[in-house]
Amino acid sequence: MITKNRQKARPFAISRWSVQRKLVLAFWLVSVIPTMIAAELAATTLSQIFDSNVRIWLLESTRIVKDEIGDIVHDNARMAKLFLRYASPASDQQASRHDRLTADIADATDIDVVALIRASDHAIMFSTAPDDIVKQINLTSNAVLQTVNVAGVETGTVVSTFETRKDGVDYLLLVATYLDSSFLTSVAEVHSLDLRLYLANPAGFSEIFSTQRFQDHPSRIPKAVEAALRDTRQPSEQFTNNYSGLYWPIFSDAGDLQGVIFSGLLRHTSLVGLVNQSNLFVLIFLVSSALSLGAGVLVSRRLTRPLRDLSQGVSAVISGNYAHRVHVSGGDELAQLSSTFNHMTERLGELHHLEAQLRRRDRLHALGEVAMGLAHEIRNPLGIIKTATQLLHRRADLAETDKRHLEYVVSEVSRINELITEFLDFAKPNPPLRVMQLARPLVEEILGFCAPELASHNIDAQIDDQAPGATIYGDAKQLKQACLNLILNAIDAMPEGGRLTLGIRTAGSNTSISIADTGQGIPADMIERIFTPFVTTKASGTGLGLAKVYSIMESHDGSIECTSENDAGATFSLTLPALGEDDEDSHDA
Repeated sequence: MITKNRQKARPFAISRWSVQRKLVLAFWLVSVIPTMIAAELAATTLSQIFDSNVRIWLLESTRIVKDEIGDIVHDNARMAKLFLRYASPASDQQASRHDRLTADIADATDIDVVALIRASDHAIMFSTAPDDIVKQINLTSNAVLQTVNVAGVETGTVVSTFETRKDGVDYLLLVATYLDSSFLTSVAEVHSLDLRLYLANPAGFSEIFSTQRFQDHPSRIPKAVEAALRDTRQPSEQFTNNYSGLYWPIFSDAGDLQGVIFSGLLRHTSLVGLVNQSNLFVLIFLVSSALSLGAGVLVSRRLTRPLRDLSQGVSAVISGNYAHRVHVSGGDELAQLSSTFNHMTERLGELHHLEAQLRRRDRLHALGEVAMGLAHEIRNPLGIIKTATQLLHRRADLAETDKRHLEYVVSEVSRINELITEFLDFAKPNPPLRVMQLARPLVEEILGFCAPELASHNIDAQIDDQAPGATIYGDAKQLKQACLNLILNAIDAMPEGGRLTLGIRTAGSNTSISIADTGQGIPADMIERIFTPFVTTKASGTGLGLAKVYSIMESHDGSIECTSENDAGATFSLTLPALGEDDEDSHDA
C-alpha cells in the first residue's frame, strides 16, 4: 500500500504530464542529438576561426616592434648624413663647435650614441657617450641589434655604422639608439597584450623590453623555442593556461639569430580565455537547446490549443451550454475534429430544443386532457349553482343584503367559468388560420386599439419600422392576442408612465416584431421561467398570459425571446415567417 501511494504521489511521473509538456519533451529529445552535432561542428569551426584571427593579431603585433626597429634604423641613417657633415677628428676651435652641434642634434633627436672611430685602430675620435659604452658595441655592419651595459643595466641598442674618409684616413661613424622605457609607450596601455624584445648576448638571449608582466612567463626564451626558431626560421607559437603567445625571430644579414620578438595575449583578461572549443560547444548547445525548447513550446501550444478548446467545449456542453463553439483554423485533422464538434454541438442544441418542445407539448396535451375532464366536472356543478342562485335572487321576499350576497355568488361563478374557458383555450389552442399580410398595418391596428389605455397610464407609444413593406405569415387574430398580452404586461410594468416602442425588423426569411418598455425589468432568475404556465410576477396574475403567447408562437413555427436588465425595461421579440410555404416555393422559382 505504501509503495502504491508513493507511485501515485510521484511529482515527475510523465503519465501525469499534460500533452503540451510531453510534446515539448519529445521535441527536445528528438532535437538534442542533431543539436549536439551542430554545436560540435559550429564550436570547432568558430574556435578555429577565432584562433586563426588571434594568430594574425599576434603576428601583426610583433610587426609593430619590427617596424619600430626599422624606423629607428632609417632615422639613424638619415641623421648620419647630417653628422658626417659636422663630425671631425680635428681639435681646433671650429671642430669643437661642430662636436657641440652634433651632440645637441643627437640629444634633440633622441639618438643616444654618436661616435667617430678611426678604422685602423678603433680609436674613438669623438663620442656623445662614455667610451666604455662605445667600446661594448660591435662595429660590424650586420650587427644591428645589440645589448650593452648602461649603468649596470642590460639595454637593447639599435646600431648603425657608416664608413667615411677624411684627410686620407678611414673612419667609422657610429649611430646608436637605446630601446629603453620610452620604446612603444602607446602599446603599453593595452593591458591584455604583452610585447617583449629579446636580444642576443654572450650568455644567450635576455629580455630587453616588455610592455606587461605575465605571471608565469620566463624572462628568457625557452631553449626549445630558441632551437625551433633557429631550425625553422619561422615564428613559433606557445600556448599556456594564462596566455597565448607568438615568438618572431629577427635575423641579421649574415643569417644569425640576433633578436626575438614575443607577442602574447592574457587569457583571463581577454576573450581568448573564453573563446575555446569547449566553451563554444557549451554556449552553442545551451542556446540551441533554449531555441529548441522555445520552438517546442510554440509548436506544442499550437497543436494543443484545439484540444484545450475542445475540452472547454465539452465542459460547456456538459453544463448545458449548447451555443458554445470552438475556433476552427487550418485544414488538418484537428481542424476537422473541431468542425465536427461544432456540428455535433449544433445538432445537440437542436435536439435539446426539440426535446423541450416535445416535453412541453406532452405536458400541454396531458394538461388538455385533464382540463377537458375537469371542465366537464366543474362546469356542470357551476351551472347548477349559478341557475339556483339566480332563481333565489328573483324572489321578492329576500332582503337586500341577501340579494347582494347572491349577486356576489353569481359574479364569482361567472369569473370561475371564464377562468376555466381561458385555461381550456391555453391547453387546447385552436390551430391558426395563417395568411400572408403586411406587418405595419397589423402593428398599427394593435397600437390603435390600446391607445386609450396607454394614454390613461401616461405612456408614450411609437413604432420603429426598420423594414418597410415587411410581411408575416400568420393568424391575425392570434397575433393580436399575443401582442395585446405583451402590451398589457408592459403597462403593468410602468405604473408611473414611460415609453413603449413597437419595432419591425427582418432577419433572413423571418420578420421580427419587438415590444420594448422602460419599466422595472424582469429579474435574471425569472427570464428562463416566465413562459412556463402558472409562473407570474404579479400578485393577482394567473401566469397563463406569456405561456399563451409562447404557445401561439410555436403554432406559427416562430419563436419568442426576452431580454431585460434591472431598472432598464424589458424587450419581447416575436419572430415569425415572412412568407408561406407556397410563397417561398414561388419566390425560389
